[in-house]
Parts: sequence; structure tokens; C-alpha cells
Amino acid sequence: MAANEHKNLTDINRHNPKGFENATNNTVLSKNIGTSPTATDGNLVWQNKALMGITNYKMQGFLTGALNYIYGSALPSPQSPFLMDADYGSTSVDVALSPSSLFGIGQGNIIPEIAEVVSVSGWITSSGGNTVTVAICKATPVEGVTTNVTPIVIDEFSVTGLSSSSKLIRVDETAITTSGLADGDILFAMIKEETSGSSIYMNLTIQTTTF
Repeated sequence: MAANEHKNLTDINRHNPKGFENATNNTVLSKNIGTSPTATDGNLVWQNKALMGITNYKMQGFLTGALNYIYGSALPSPQSPFLMDADYGSTSVDVALSPSSLFGIGQGNIIPEIAEVVSVSGWITSSGGNTVTVAICKATPVEGVTTNVTPIVIDEFSVTGLSSSSKLIRVDETAITTSGLADGDILFAMIKEETSGSSIYMNLTIQTTTF
């Protein structure tokens, strides 16, 4: 009986993985993203090799802190894409922006494929000692439609300023609130400060995975 254990079978007697016969060429077997808190309930899927991998999106900018969220300056600005000086007009992410405003954010990234955000990593500095809150957002415009679009928060987190632009504050976020990204989504950051006036700098990397 022991000789028939799977580990003892020769290669010719082993069966192919589940779904192998009907899988298209140049694909790999993977486990997709499920919904359980333990992240273990995904299903086996055959995916094209071109869809597998990690992509990093860099977000770097500076601003003078304000009570409302501030996002990246429009492309025509000579300091775009690094200057963040556009007033969102709200302390929470609940205001719709025009497609032209979203598309014009110099700091915005266009997502080329269906993906999941897995982490936000980097550094922030602030000349003040107040709470600084960052919202990593996505917006999903529709081709040929001029209707305003309300951004969706992917991840929102806060740090406490260290009253010096030379003192770096570590950002290492892995508990992502809304991780899903669609092909064509616009990915961008907004920042607000508990008490306005500080000089704030950020340098973040948004890591995504395709599956």
C-alpha cells in the first residue's frame, strides 16, 4: 500500500492539476482572492502569465497643511506633479469631482489592469506636531460621460507630525479598506491636517498585485 502513495508514484503515473486539460496555453495555476478574514477561501484559477505580478505606484508630493483635504495640483502647474494645492472642499471623502479635475491631477496614476492594493509604504514629514491624515483614493470615470465622480477611499490613515522636516515618520499600511482596482481607475492621494499651516512632505509607494 505504501508504494502507492502519491509521493512514490513515478511522473508518468501522476495526474495533472485540477483544470489542466481545459486550461489555455501560457497560463499558471493560482488561488484568487476570497472574502474570509483569514484570506484562505479563494478558489483555484488558471490565469494568463501576463496578469501575474506586482506593480508599484509612486506618490510623492508636498503641501501646506489645511483642515480640508488637499490633492495634487493640476498638470499645467509648473510644480506639478509634486505640488499639492487643490482644495477638495471637505474633511471627508464624500465630494464628487469632475472628470476633468480627476484626469488633471498631475500626481494621479492610471491603473492598466484589474488589481488589488496590498500595501502602502513610505515616509511622511511635517514641520508641525499635529495629526496628519492621508487618504489614498480611487476614482472610476466613465468614457464619454461628464457626470462628477465621487472618489472611494482605498486606505485612510493618520500620523503625528514630529515638528521637523528632517524627522521622518514611517508609513507601513497592510490592512487595506477597499483594495479592488479596475482597469482605467485613477489612483491618487489627498492629505489634511488637524491644525493647518505645517509644511508636509510625502513619499509613498502603493503596491498592487494582479491575479
